[in-house]
Amino acid sequence: MTAPQPPPRPFAFRGICYDAGTLYEKDWNSRPSWRAADVEHDLRAIRDDLHCDAVSVVASDTGRLARTGEIARGLGLFTWLQPRPFDLPEPGLLEAVGRAARAARRLHDEYGGGVGLNLGCEISLSMTGIVPGRTFGRRSRNLVWSGWLLPWFNARLRGVLDRAVDVARRDFAGPLTYGAGMWERVDWTRFDYVGLDAYPDATNHWRLADDLRAVVARGKPVLALEVGCCAYRGAAEKGATGFDILTGDPRRPVRGRPVRDESVQAGYLERAFDLFEAVGTHGVFVWAFSEPGLPHVADPAHDTDMGSFGVVAVLPGEDPDEPERWRPKLAFDTVARRYAAHRDAARAHAEGAPDERR
Repeated sequence: MTAPQPPPRPFAFRGICYDAGTLYEKDWNSRPSWRAADVEHDLRAIRDDLHCDAVSVVASDTGRLARTGEIARGLGLFTWLQPRPFDLPEPGLLEAVGRAARAARRLHDEYGGGVGLNLGCEISLSMTGIVPGRTFGRRSRNLVWSGWLLPWFNARLRGVLDRAVDVARRDFAGPLTYGAGMWERVDWTRFDYVGLDAYPDATNHWRLADDLRAVVARGKPVLALEVGCCAYRGAAEKGATGFDILTGDPRRPVRGRPVRDESVQAGYLERAFDLFEAVGTHGVFVWAFSEPGLPHVADPAHDTDMGSFGVVAVLPGEDPDEPERWRPKLAFDTVARRYAAHRDAARAHAEGAPDERR
């Protein structure tokens, strides 16, 4: 058997996203319960088993964001904090950015660095006021049908981001980025890193490499801040929209008859790592470690984990106070193997070099 080739350039960030609880809808939290012991257990697995050296913590609640960040930084992980409010107008978004900036500053001061701030996720859709629509889903549909207005949407987005940077810099002087959708045209001048949510799918696979190379060629380090896939047949072609098999109806939560196939998710991430290595991406953050609001059960009609991007399958618990249980999916091994190769390459080629991440 041929030994795997070392990556051409080790990632400066070997990362994964950790969702500490996002209110995608008012009555649905992606992490129904937050327990420090569960979070620490997860983050130790991220560090020790997945060989990550960085984590992107996302949450709608600043308290969860800060507490999770504290645990992550205490374990030695470079910690990015991303406030993730949904369906708020600009003033609400800016308030969330300000709270996250203060949390990042406290964490930075306590540990002497190793902390970054991500201003948000695809805010042309997650925030109200740029693309028309009261909900994320409605705005997503309107974006598809209003493509001719994209330059106007992007102009408004750049204005919001400029004001968000002003708010962030009042309290936080460390590394700054933003999780941009590939349709968003951001002015990256005031950011330390370009941040892209770069999901290969059937609509972009033929051009994504060229698009990423063009961004990398501009000189500012590029982070793939989200990339991931669900674990059923056909999910790879959908990329970021693989969750569309979920109905939101607890009586019949899974739409149609998808066939669970964890090799789909593993293969997708394998190809994504190949892509990011080839184009010279500075770092990668897999979406996501787990999605506890979408547990894995044996009945396919209720197996909401098929619509989850987690590299672990969260198992249902009978007692809400018991520790969270999960098992690794096939993609877990893919991430661990690829990041171990980058870790080893970094040790071999950059021993004694200064940390590029500040």
